[in-house]
Amino acid sequence: MQSPNMSSMRSSRPSSRNSSSDLAVRELVAQRAGREWCLFVDRDGVMNRRVVGDYVRNWEDFEWLSGARLALVTLREWAPHIVVVTNQQGVGKGVMSADDLAAIHQHIQSELAVDNVTIDAFQVCPHLESAHCACRKPRPGLVLEWLRQNPRSEPSLSIMVGDSQSDLEAAVNIEAAVGGCSSVQIGRYVGVGGIADACFDSLRDFALAVARARAERDS
Repeated sequence: MQSPNMSSMRSSRPSSRNSSSDLAVRELVAQRAGREWCLFVDRDGVMNRRVVGDYVRNWEDFEWLSGARLALVTLREWAPHIVVVTNQQGVGKGVMSADDLAAIHQHIQSELAVDNVTIDAFQVCPHLESAHCACRKPRPGLVLEWLRQNPRSEPSLSIMVGDSQSDLEAAVNIEAAVGGCSSVQIGRYVGVGGIADACFDSLRDFALAVARARAERDS
């Protein structure tokens, strides 16, 4: 599989939902310049297409969303750390195993390696929603665990990227725990208006805004 074309990413025209989100991204970029921090990214609906009414049970079910791989190239150039945080209660329901899930994530790493991109970690909650565990988003456990294991990353500079209300509520809960966490909404989920610091139609559009902000700082 060929690597994404970086020049096409940088030359694409802005497609963010509104100018306020571009302004917010400029602030995110400026605040994190020269600092060590982590970009936390939801998986289904952000990186890959959701399977409506079911789960991504194996690699054959996994479909990259348009521009997502290229977006991760751009975001990897910016973020010192990228961690995928994902609820996967299909494991708890027994429709797939932990090994099935690990195999999917290994395939993701293998494909991204072609683009010289590495995901630092996949933080997974496999529990049923009814278990009320500490790690299932919107609870902040997945993020807090990674931050505890990586103390050089500044917790309050964390960014949570997601497409659902639970992702954005997780950012609020992370902020309450560590003193800060910005949020980026991906997609058009209407139930979370006003919660996110920035909103974009896709991970690609968010990455484009980051690329523009970084280019402005370097010019």
